Amino acid sequence: MSTHAHAFAETVAKTGCTHVFGLMGDGNMHLVIALERQGVHLVEVRHESAAVAMAEGYTWSSGRTGICTVTHGPGLSHVATSLLVAARNRSPLVVIAAETPSGYQGAQTFDQAAFVASCEAAYRRMTPGEHPADVLADALALAEDESRPVVLGVAADIFTAPVEAAESSPTRQPRAVPSDRDDAAAAERLGRLLAAAQRPVLIAGRGAMDGVSPELMRTLADRFGAGLATTLPAKGLFDGHPLDLGIAGGLAHPAAERVLRAADLVVAFGASMGRSTTQSGRLFANAHIVRVINDAGAGLGTASGTLTRTVAQAAGTRQPWFTPTGPSADCWQEDLRDVTPPIPEGTVDPRRALAEISEHIPDDAMVVISNGHCSGFAATFVTAPAKGRFFAAQGFGSIGQALTTAIGVALGAPGHKTVVFEGDAAFMMHAQEVETATRAGADLTVFVLNDQALGTEYQRLHAEGGHAEAAIVPPPDLAAVAAALGARASTISSGDAHTLAEAALSPGLAVVDVRTARSVVSRHLRLPG
Repeated sequence: MSTHAHAFAETVAKTGCTHVFGLMGDGNMHLVIALERQGVHLVEVRHESAAVAMAEGYTWSSGRTGICTVTHGPGLSHVATSLLVAARNRSPLVVIAAETPSGYQGAQTFDQAAFVASCEAAYRRMTPGEHPADVLADALALAEDESRPVVLGVAADIFTAPVEAAESSPTRQPRAVPSDRDDAAAAERLGRLLAAAQRPVLIAGRGAMDGVSPELMRTLADRFGAGLATTLPAKGLFDGHPLDLGIAGGLAHPAAERVLRAADLVVAFGASMGRSTTQSGRLFANAHIVRVINDAGAGLGTASGTLTRTVAQAAGTRQPWFTPTGPSADCWQEDLRDVTPPIPEGTVDPRRALAEISEHIPDDAMVVISNGHCSGFAATFVTAPAKGRFFAAQGFGSIGQALTTAIGVALGAPGHKTVVFEGDAAFMMHAQEVETATRAGADLTVFVLNDQALGTEYQRLHAEGGHAEAAIVPPPDLAAVAAALGARASTISSGDAHTLAEAALSPGLAVVDVRTARSVVSRHLRLPG
């Protein structure tokens, strides 16, 4: 008779999920063995937090809901940051987490459901008598329906118990979404607002990257002469369009910022318009902001539905109200021209190094950037691949998520090079997962922007006038560390980024230590706080 572990493994395989990420413990060890026997690629990580981050990256690149597994107690508590990051990113994924077996009263007992709720994720506990296929289908449907991570709690002794219940194929009531009537009303209102506006701007966020909305937004911009911009997660969505302004917010290039400040109407599709995008409200201080997001009661209507109707109702074509700024990569030359700090020997200007590296990234690559000071350079001087994807591993404002997330991205997009830009302090948080990438065969190139410090804290303390040296925490030789963990490794410490980048971006796993000058401050940290 089949055990619950075997039934879970069979169900995972049927979902089409090619990789499951996890760390074996005594609570989930029978599930791990069953997955391997079922032919599912089980990527054994070195820390449970990495399992959730990799599952999130896999979700992003594969289009399937990522699955990972951890044991009970500390195995689950270790995932806190990555679980909260995924929740803030609204990434659907399922964590199959063991619960302590019935009757257990040892040290690993704690309220797992309350812990998961504090991480803003959903907890779904399996009860005796339920069939594993039904339970996993329900957890996957919940994750996809609510766009958030779901932790599926399964008592450890259930995994080894025989399956006696029959599969029942339960159905979940779908969550409420804006209706066609909502979209029609939204389009009518939006049409009036755009007709009355003199200086409109359209902004696309992650929620508008649905394959339909971007082209509709381009058409709408042409009709009303509106500027086009994106949030960071949607970077590159309008590259090549004459009205494109690049990223809105603290990462806007100087020419775009001047246009955005003059807007009198901002319509955001699939974007929450948080502090980063609005520069804490300063960027659009004189504009009326309207959000169109796919949550019933949270905005005007759905992005694609509202756009379709608004485009259909729009008549005529207006000239742009601003002088087009040109490609973002060209516009950032203004920053290079106007900001020229001294570059100490043995280091490079991160802006120039990344601009050179960007030229060698394949146009179908998956690019992942980190959080922290280094992200300001990667977000602005690395061009989003024309036929690839661009991801920001930044939910919850945490550093240390890019490397682990990128491994999942790489395994979810076979045949594509994945390129990650990470800071040195963040890299050291999960450097051991380079070995995981080696075992998993990830086609991944990691550029570590190494200023030998906690970059954001160093720059802020330096701006305050003292004690910046407290943020200097030099890492070991990163190339040597990476080589010991199985990666090709090199170091950029002079103007040879072109040559080394080309070699590092060849197939396989590579880590490049980019020795960056602390004298160069990312533009987003030069703006008012």
